[in-house]
Amino acid sequence: MADQEDAQATWLPVIGKALAYLCLEQAQGREPEKFDSVLKRVKFLEGLGLSRDHAAEAAGSSAKSVRVLHSRVKSRKAKHGTEKKKPRR
Repeated sequence: MADQEDAQATWLPVIGKALAYLCLEQAQGREPEKFDSVLKRVKFLEGLGLSRDHAAEAAGSSAKSVRVLHSRVKSRKAKHGTEKKKPRR
């Protein structure tokens, strides 16, 4: 019984990651414009339950690179997302 639990603990994450990768490949084939950047692919894989680190690897990048890209997008949105305040009367 313990051997079966060990096998499941080992192989279920591998199977899950492989299926997530196959889903990404299938989705890219159907709608390539939705997955034209690494961040979009990582977000899709995270939606399937992968951690950001594993999603980055499956998307063909590194976890550190994805963190940097994410922070750049976030800071760009913060800078451009605010409107100038209207002068008070």
